[in-house]
Amino acid sequence: MTSLPPSATPPCPPAEIWRVIFRFATESETSYLADYLPFQPIQELQETAACRLQESLRLQTCVSLTHVSRRFHAIAAEFLYEDVRIYDAPGLESLLAGLHRSAKEDGVNGYGSYIRRLELPRRRNKFFPESQNLPFPTHPVPCAPDVPRLSELLRLCPRLEILVRPCIRLDAENISFWASLVGTAVVGRLPCLLRLEWHESELDPRFYGPNNSERLREIVAQAPNLRYLFLSSDRQNSLADLALPSSLHTIRINRSHFQSFGMKKYMIRARYPKYVPNFKNLILHTTLPTALLDFVAVAGQQLRTLELAFAPQMVYSTSQLQRLLSRCPQLEELVYFLGAPEISPLVAFQAPSVKRVRLKVDPEEWSPCKPVLRGQMEILEGPSFPQLEELIIHDPTRWFQRRELGQDLLRRMVRRGCTVRYEDGSPVMLSV
Repeated sequence: MTSLPPSATPPCPPAEIWRVIFRFATESETSYLADYLPFQPIQELQETAACRLQESLRLQTCVSLTHVSRRFHAIAAEFLYEDVRIYDAPGLESLLAGLHRSAKEDGVNGYGSYIRRLELPRRRNKFFPESQNLPFPTHPVPCAPDVPRLSELLRLCPRLEILVRPCIRLDAENISFWASLVGTAVVGRLPCLLRLEWHESELDPRFYGPNNSERLREIVAQAPNLRYLFLSSDRQNSLADLALPSSLHTIRINRSHFQSFGMKKYMIRARYPKYVPNFKNLILHTTLPTALLDFVAVAGQQLRTLELAFAPQMVYSTSQLQRLLSRCPQLEELVYFLGAPEISPLVAFQAPSVKRVRLKVDPEEWSPCKPVLRGQMEILEGPSFPQLEELIIHDPTRWFQRRELGQDLLRRMVRRGCTVRYEDGSPVMLSV
């Protein structure tokens, strides 16, 4: 093997190779998926101490790589800014200063062009009330004229694909922080925005007046290619306020944890136009009030997949499920976690359009008792879904198949002519 002469420079891998190496070294657990995926968990449910430590180490790696050389800095900056999560006002001011500086130096190729996912403000896992933070401020919250605005931040992120507005931590600092962000209108198109997650509660009007809901309407109106909307709101007419784009494929609906007996003021029977021609997937974390059932009565005409999201100890009564399914005459696929929520028998009602059921089983997340399991299985076997052709089991540990109850159900489903397989396409092997 010949060695290089002392004066020769060793070969340097091209930038494409370094990008592959950096991607491997700084891989994030964050999903950038903008389309429907069955059983996609809510992010806050995944955020364990180990996940937070991994994210911290990832950021440290990105920062360390940027300090090696100018070449490494140029490559690693993309991975450092790909997923931005703001914790507080000083963090936002620092981010904006960096984005302004890089935009001035590099034009459209500034750091803001790397941001694919933006979370404002970063959610907290625990609430530690402090005496100096009370009482909470109420609208209008006084803001300095030079404070950062949401519109300005979005303008500096021209390739933003995912925007997350999580539940605001209940202290004066965070409430004032968001009040300053939503103080002025959002203008300018957001052509790259594919997914919007917006969490609000009935407390928001108290803190921000109409500003918060107006910013939501403006963002949706400026995002012509939006494909996924996750809306957690106590306003029963929240969807009626939005000009939903024709590109929208998936709507996910939840309600906040701050509901009170004052909800009657939101009992508005909204009129929903016939829109969202590409809307096919609906994910529910909660039963729907009348106003949102009116939305399903219109949009449900084209709905193909209905997912009842993971909800331990929640029960869909017979009447609730019937009211929902009767508004989805073209529904082809029903998706739910076995026993979470519990689904009551439909009795005399049938959903003949349903051809496929996806069933998730994971005893580490939720293990219902035998009577609940048996009741949920009887629904699949009964007359509720007379045209059921396929049962897909999401069970990576094969726990359900090893249970006697599971084996019995799967055999009966096969005998009625239903194909049974796992989510990876492999067939379920049943003992004789």
